[in-house]
Amino acid sequence: MTALFCPKCGNNADVFYENVCKNCFIKDKKLLECPAVLFAKICPVCGSVYKRGKWSTKEDESETIIECVKGSLKLDNQVSDLDITLSPKQLDYSRYRVHIDAKAMIKGMPVEIEQDTEVRISWETCDTCSRISGGYFEGIVQVRAEKRIPTKEELGRCKDIAESVSARSQEKGDRLAFIAKTEELGEGTDFYVGSIKLGKQICRAVIDVFGGKFTESPKLVGQKNGEDLYRITYALRLPEFVRGDIISADDRVIEVQTCGKHVSGIDLETGKRFIENFNDLIQVKKLCRSQDAVSAVLVADEGKTIQVMDPDTYESITIRRPEFLSAEPGNEIKIVKTAKGIFVVPEKITF
Repeated sequence: MTALFCPKCGNNADVFYENVCKNCFIKDKKLLECPAVLFAKICPVCGSVYKRGKWSTKEDESETIIECVKGSLKLDNQVSDLDITLSPKQLDYSRYRVHIDAKAMIKGMPVEIEQDTEVRISWETCDTCSRISGGYFEGIVQVRAEKRIPTKEELGRCKDIAESVSARSQEKGDRLAFIAKTEELGEGTDFYVGSIKLGKQICRAVIDVFGGKFTESPKLVGQKNGEDLYRITYALRLPEFVRGDIISADDRVIEVQTCGKHVSGIDLETGKRFIENFNDLIQVKKLCRSQDAVSAVLVADEGKTIQVMDPDTYESITIRRPEFLSAEPGNEIKIVKTAKGIFVVPEKITF
């Protein structure tokens, strides 16, 4: 059998790669190159990472280190079937050692390499946290209510909605979608927002839940690069009516259960469920609250009508029998006296 020699080094060889032996072929090949020291920039306040020339959202610190190494690897252009394992080990608060184990094929020859690199973290405050600490804001969302003070429950829900909208926008990459400050006032809550866009998004999200409306009032605060800079105040007004209010809605008297884009509750005259688009109602007026109900004696039940004793005049008043009424004559029931007449109030809303 004829012996084969490598034309480059003269050694015996039975397998050739580009007409040279394995050792000569691999001598001029580098599976990958990686700097001995790399640098990553992370915000110590929120954990955001600076990469590709801008700040990005927070991610796991180990993932940041691995991505930093991956982005710095230079591979031979003939590499195929690459398999890389990166194993980070934290050395101290600002340093990681990353062990690189890589396997691949170059022109059909299996190649393997092991290498260590060090990643050093530079802790720098990101643009968003710098703005927040400096009191930066572009708009104010003022949450109030029409002709009343918002309840604590309403304001708490509005705060949850605002924070949720802010978080979703930041996840989508909007770095200015932050709430710089929240002020709880006697008449409502003010949200100081990092962007005009976020202020409008919060208003729309709150209205989707509660109904209501908002107006915008811009104020010129300066110039930047020749362009006027404005801050916008969003006057967000929650609906006038809340659960338990008894209202006159056109020609019906309703005990309100919810009031948003739609008003829902009980028609106190018929006892039927009521639901209407708020904007479709022509005349809406608050009559009283269900808490204003007083006790009265049910004198008689005549099927479609009932007789109730007025607790003030002791006269028997005939009114329509609501569907929800289950009391027997002689029992006490709850009624409200309104400008529209006397109405029975259900002991409990069942829907």
